[in-house]
Amino acid sequence: MAASFQLFAPDSEFLTTDTRATRWAIPYNHACLNARVDVLLNRNRDNVAGARVLDLASHIGTFSYAALQMDAASVHGVDTEADTIRRAGILFANRSVPQARYRFEVRDAFDLLETCDEDAYDTIFCFGMLYYTAEPYRLLTLMKRAARGTILLDTFTAAYAALQGKDALSIHPHVTDEVLNLPIQFTTLTQAEKKDYTLPESFPHKDRNLSLTTFPSIPLLETWFQSLNLKSTAMDWSAYIERPCHWKELWTPEQKKASHWADVYSAGCARLTGWTWREPVLRFGKVRTRQALRPGSGKSNAPAQPVCRAGTP
Repeated sequence: MAASFQLFAPDSEFLTTDTRATRWAIPYNHACLNARVDVLLNRNRDNVAGARVLDLASHIGTFSYAALQMDAASVHGVDTEADTIRRAGILFANRSVPQARYRFEVRDAFDLLETCDEDAYDTIFCFGMLYYTAEPYRLLTLMKRAARGTILLDTFTAAYAALQGKDALSIHPHVTDEVLNLPIQFTTLTQAEKKDYTLPESFPHKDRNLSLTTFPSIPLLETWFQSLNLKSTAMDWSAYIERPCHWKELWTPEQKKASHWADVYSAGCARLTGWTWREPVLRFGKVRTRQALRPGSGKSNAPAQPVCRAGTP
């Protein structure tokens, strides 16, 4: 397994202060975090370097910091949890990151995307957030409007709903590979209060606050991309995958405990490998194409760059 890329050291505060280090399925530990940064950002430097980046659900700013280390012009992190925004500010201050290059804001992602200018950002990060909204297609539509050229997406898909959470007990017996090849979506309930954040779209139910989670199948995601005239490219996780894995091999607690963090990517459906897309999209009669940006510039005469050169594993 190729694991030579390292942006975050084992003793980095972005790791030691993160409460998600041991969770299943995508832990914030040294190996998993650096691998995700490698695949999602490092291999997409053409879409990060010189870009105005919006980091949705930025949490403590981990991926925002990584973007700046890869020469992003600026980052704007938004999260609905005030404490994670506060912690992000402390972590950036501890590293003497110039304040002119970043901004963290307590704000709802939909509110920001609905009110910001068109093409306000060059690149948008949407990592681990899409499934936490009840309206994922609307979120995609708003991100397309706000992004000048690129959106990097990493999200759980329909098979995950059959593996994790209380609703999985009723979903799992009825799900097959054939079902997951349909353009379907599972909507399930989840507890609104997590370990160190609370989901914004919650409602009372049987003396608890719950939120909706949505898990589209990969064919449904592809249908959405087509309907929005978005060109998507699957990222290549093969360097980090240790074994072939089918999503049903991650069903029992024992299987989860014995699994490697990359198994959900190897399974293909448990969590989408990560998608990027660029426009060409006809907007107001013009073809808009993502271009490579010079640091600090708003435009470039450089030729359009492919979003991701890697193929699927």
